[in-house]
Order: sequence, then structure tokens, then C-alpha cells
Amino acid sequence: TSELIFKPDQAKVWVGISVLKPNAEDAQAEANKAINAIIDGLRYKGIKEEDIQTESLNLYEDKTWTQSGEKSNGWRATQTLKIKTTDFSKVGSIVDVAVKNGANEINNIEFSLSPDKEAEYKNQAIAEATANARTKAETMAKGLNAKLGRVVSVSESNFNYYPYRYDMMNKAAGSMAVSESAQVMPKDVTLTANINVVYEIK
Repeated sequence: TSELIFKPDQAKVWVGISVLKPNAEDAQAEANKAINAIIDGLRYKGIKEEDIQTESLNLYEDKTWTQSGEKSNGWRATQTLKIKTTDFSKVGSIVDVAVKNGANEINNIEFSLSPDKEAEYKNQAIAEATANARTKAETMAKGLNAKLGRVVSVSESNFNYYPYRYDMMNKAAGSMAVSESAQVMPKDVTLTANINVVYEIK
């Protein structure tokens, strides 16, 4: 087993729009308008289009249940965007741009590893776990007055990676959400790897 701690190199921000209108067409149209404005604003700020992804998209009748029965409030259109950046100084700016262009939900901010770094650090974690496995096996063999022989088998039992996710307190988008997001600081992330190694003893 190994547990290694690394500094994240990527941030993800989830922002969304929720629109309630008397009919489905108007709700969807207004949500689409806001989302397009948010995307255009982010691109103007230097966020690449491939780093902006639709995380969820919903259109449904918003209902309230009362003692007298079911009541329709209209139709609600929601959409959530996931925005990635490797420049942590842009996190607050991303939220600011989203809010100014119509976002009314700021869900969370996550600090994680980019795919390349995750693969690199996973290899390091596995290498350390393998070395630890040999050290433990040598200690056990010594207790049996034996020596390690050849490796019979090696298998990876599991690999875990824990990014740091910050849940926004001021989820309703506005100046408070922008201010809060600008103050969120990244934290280290943890990788763990478990390796099973079977040795012959002699």
C-alpha cells in the first residue's frame, strides 16, 4: 500500500441556470439564451470551448402539492456547465463571468489532477506500493528464517484518487457567490494504491 499527496493542477467550476416560465418553449429559450451568453463570456476571457461542457440539461413541469391537490407553477428549464481551467487565478473570474451573463446557480468548485498528471502520479503510487510490498515480504520471510525467491504474481487490488471539492455556501449566484469563489484556495489531493505481490520463499 502507498499513499501519496500531490498539489492539484486543474480546477473545475460548476455553474448553472434555472428558469421558470409559464410554458416549456419560453423556459427553454431563456435558458438557452443565458447559457450561450455565459459560454461567449467565458471564451472572451480565454476559456477554451473544449473546457466548457454541459453537465446536465433538464426541462420539466414545476409542481407544488397542496392540501387541495396538485398545482402547476409553470415549466422549469435547467442546465449546468462544468468549466475547467489550469489557472487557479481564473476561478473567481469564471464565476463572475457566469453570474454577469445570467447564471443563478453556483454549485461547487473542485481542485483535481489533469489526466496526464493523474496517470503520472498513479505510476508513482504503484511503484511505491510495490516497493513497500517487497519490504514487508522480506520482513515476513526473515521472521520465518527464509529468503525471498522469485515473484510468482503481481496484481493491482485498487487505486483511489480523492480530489478536493468545495461546496459553495452561497449557491444562489450573485456578488456573494463571486466573492466566495475568489477566496477558495486549492488543497492537496491524495492518491492511494494497493498492490498484491506473491513471492516464493526459500
